[in-house]
Amino acid sequence: MPWDELKQALDAQDAAYTPTDPVWTVKGANGESFRAHPAFLDQVRVAGGLPDLVTATGQAFAGALGRCRVTLDRHLVDVPAARTALGLAGHRFTTLDDEITLLRYHDTARSQPGGGNPVIAAAGTAFADRHQAATVHDFTQLHAFFLAAVNSFGGAYDANTYPGRVDAMYTLAVGSPAAAAAGPVRLGAAADWQTHQPGFALAVHAEAARRLNFRTPHALAGHALKHVLRTSPQIPGDQGGVHGLIATYLQEARGKITATSTATVTSALAQTGATRTYYFGTVNVHATMVAVDSAGDAWISTYYAPTRI
Repeated sequence: MPWDELKQALDAQDAAYTPTDPVWTVKGANGESFRAHPAFLDQVRVAGGLPDLVTATGQAFAGALGRCRVTLDRHLVDVPAARTALGLAGHRFTTLDDEITLLRYHDTARSQPGGGNPVIAAAGTAFADRHQAATVHDFTQLHAFFLAAVNSFGGAYDANTYPGRVDAMYTLAVGSPAAAAAGPVRLGAAADWQTHQPGFALAVHAEAARRLNFRTPHALAGHALKHVLRTSPQIPGDQGGVHGLIATYLQEARGKITATSTATVTSALAQTGATRTYYFGTVNVHATMVAVDSAGDAWISTYYAPTRI
């Protein structure tokens, strides 16, 4: 039977679980409940982290949450407030992966200049809607682009002029040659998603300079504006300047992959099983993150460096 070892490990820790498709509901002996994909749970089991996640309390449990990047069911009660703060209707983006993404994005957005202003946040949602955000990831990337662009203008937010200025910058950004080539590429298979595969890291390394890009033009554009160079934080307003900004960011992201020994690459599966992320570089310092889904499609999910904001 599938996941027998996982079930045995959960039983051994006195954790209650309900196997459903696509995620399981788990309630630990510590009283904490969460939902997760069984492949994620098995990854935690193999790494030896299951006891801390389902039995520990206090700092040990908090550490396990941070290491495993788990969002608990009690955290999700804050999703309606996040929707309200973003000006987002309650019927949109309602899967577990959607809600976790919204919650994490809201935490990030409100820490940025203007992100906690309900007028600016709602204008960002209107911007995402104008550009047809079909998925929660489209929404958060477009909303992040709006905030980054608005913050680059300086001064007090002007509801009459800033949305139009952001639209103009967006047109320049997604019209760049680097953004036009965005999209996932088939580099692997289900095995590369379910468990860490050194061979997949080699495939990414080989394709980094030629084909690998962000999943969508607005994902590349949004990340490039958010992580501008510290030495030149002003975002240009002309076509050549914006195109150069996008191209340089993508070039650096690809370059970090090719400069990183594949022997040092680590990876982790998301709680919901949506993607596995392979980390090229030092996490939280200087790294390019490459996501792969269960079909083996891959894309750059982000890039950050000490030289960038």
